[in-house]
Amino acid sequence: MSAVPVPSAPRPPMLTLAEVGFRYGHKQPWALHHVNLTIPQGSFHLLTGPSGAGKTTLFNLLTLAQMPQAGSLTLMGTDVGTASRAARAALRRNIGVVWQDFRLLPHLTVRENIALPLQLQGPLTATHREAIDQLLDWVGLHPLANRPASSLSGGEQQRTAIARAVVHRPTLLIADEPTGNVDDGMARKILHLFTELHKQGTTIVLATHDTALLQSKQAPVLHLKEGRLLS
Repeated sequence: MSAVPVPSAPRPPMLTLAEVGFRYGHKQPWALHHVNLTIPQGSFHLLTGPSGAGKTTLFNLLTLAQMPQAGSLTLMGTDVGTASRAARAALRRNIGVVWQDFRLLPHLTVRENIALPLQLQGPLTATHREAIDQLLDWVGLHPLANRPASSLSGGEQQRTAIARAVVHRPTLLIADEPTGNVDDGMARKILHLFTELHKQGTTIVLATHDTALLQSKQAPVLHLKEGRLLS
């Protein structure tokens, strides 16, 4: 008699937004309103929507750069609205972020920018330096490792920002248009890296307008329009 398969338990949520709203000033329209969303641990979601739809505001909330003005956000089991400053700082250390405007420190070198998330955890070790070197090779920036970020092209800054976001193997990775300033070959390598991180358990939310990427990656797609989540 064959064994009856036991259904796997549902994955707990990485983050949950319940009726979340945010606006920039009391007289301004809501940039996000009545957003309800649950992202399970270990999932991969794509986010799309026209300019001004609220993607940047949503990412600001997911990375704890801003707090919801309505509703609640629970991240890694913690209600961020009631969490202490120390608890929110601990959550941020488990988040990797690729911003569309890179947000590198211009006076630091490529290597130093990539090392920043590791230095927040303590002194750099030989293992850390090896991980940085591997990422520098992977994104093709090893020859530029000691160049200041201010001297890089847009595509080079994008690759540096991606390496910085993933060097500490974050629990949650938030990426805003990570393939927007690179060629098709590098875009495929970036997507491959994100896919490998996902296989290792990283939860990923990736915003993109890249039609080819949307079509090639089999992942749930979240649509934002005028501050509302349509799916």
